[in-house]
Amino acid sequence: MPSGVSETLATLDFTPTAATLDRVITFLDGQGDGAASDTALRCEALARYEALPAPGARPSRGWKYDYAALKFEELRWTSGRIEMATIPSRPAPRPRPVEAGDDVDRPALATENAGGLFFVGATRVDAPSNVDPRITVVPLTESSKHHFAARLAGTLHEIVDWRADKFAALATAFENCGAFVHVPDGVQLDTPIQIVFASAPDDEAVFPHVVVILGKDARATVLERHVGEGDSFTCGIVEVHAGDGAELDYAVVQQTGEAARIFFSRDARCERDAQVRWHLAELGGALARTVLGAKLAAPGARAEVSALFFNTGMQHVDLTSGADHTVGPTSSDTVVRSAATDRGQGRYVGNIVIRPKAHRSDASLRDDALLLSKHAHIDSIPALEIAANDVKAFHGATVGSLDEDALFYAGSRGIARGEALRLITLGFFEPVIARFPGAALRDEIRTSLDGKIDDATEIDL
Repeated sequence: MPSGVSETLATLDFTPTAATLDRVITFLDGQGDGAASDTALRCEALARYEALPAPGARPSRGWKYDYAALKFEELRWTSGRIEMATIPSRPAPRPRPVEAGDDVDRPALATENAGGLFFVGATRVDAPSNVDPRITVVPLTESSKHHFAARLAGTLHEIVDWRADKFAALATAFENCGAFVHVPDGVQLDTPIQIVFASAPDDEAVFPHVVVILGKDARATVLERHVGEGDSFTCGIVEVHAGDGAELDYAVVQQTGEAARIFFSRDARCERDAQVRWHLAELGGALARTVLGAKLAAPGARAEVSALFFNTGMQHVDLTSGADHTVGPTSSDTVVRSAATDRGQGRYVGNIVIRPKAHRSDASLRDDALLLSKHAHIDSIPALEIAANDVKAFHGATVGSLDEDALFYAGSRGIARGEALRLITLGFFEPVIARFPGAALRDEIRTSLDGKIDDATEIDL
């Protein structure tokens, strides 16, 4: 445990059963920390988890994980906060993994930004942070203490359809941490809000719930990070409501250890002329499952998805995106780039739905996958559902290997084959990287991708 901890939190052995949930509810009642999910909702969510089938296809040549056989041995559940005695004031470019006995170093709270929260496992770290006084950034579990129920109404447990997704239901039942971010009408932030989840030294079951609400004509960037080397299981929900004319960039950078499992459902509702831009970089973990969505609920609403993953070793990424055009005119644009080497496996499902009243909507989806070894595999499944006239809709997907002509051209210019492969692979991801907010974040992602090329043990040259 890091130095300066003011209290030690009780933990519970975790299995997704009714008996475990009873112990969780008893724990939370005794803690009195104002959890965002009440008892009835938790019990209903666990019942839905038990009733819903495991998502996706059964294991095959291109997919080794069976969600129905997911194991939870040796995981621990906890909830609460710890207070650190001192927080260094020096800035740092990014959080580093948290190890037992570490000195306190919480760069997400030490750097200058609009606001920030830092979690070690499911435990919130209390520390001074530079929070813009115009906005709200608080742990979701304390939202009731701050009397935010009216602001959360219509968003909390309403945007993500946890009744239809097995792991969203699990996250709702056992929610133990998270954040509430509110940016009022007209407030436009120049610096990002960071929410960091760092693996705890112990193997924890972590169930975050993040709610972001932007008022009319508000503008913000939220950066959600996942770091650390623990063998954690993280299963969470992100719900976004963008008011009329609001703009949100929500970026996720997942760089957990090679044994971590990360499951998230993230969805947004966009009102008139609102824009939500999802940015996703899956760069770590053994198994990452993400469901990204956007409901375009009023004319002029727009959603963008920019997602990438690069699987090395035995990494698996399972990504689903969806754009739901409920009215028109609305627009959406999805770009996905993925690569795999060694025995990395990936699966992408992209859905565009244009409903009967969504006339004059404009939707596009482009997915390209790059296979760098004979054992790697990526499935791409784009889909369109159109029930309106006078619309524009496009989807396209490719899965292939490196272009030999490009490698030959680079060789003719004196570039060694290995270096040419590196340059071409990094360039392949650039159309997605270029859409991420902030030059520093884009450079960080490029560096991480470059490191994954170095770490790969099987690249066909």
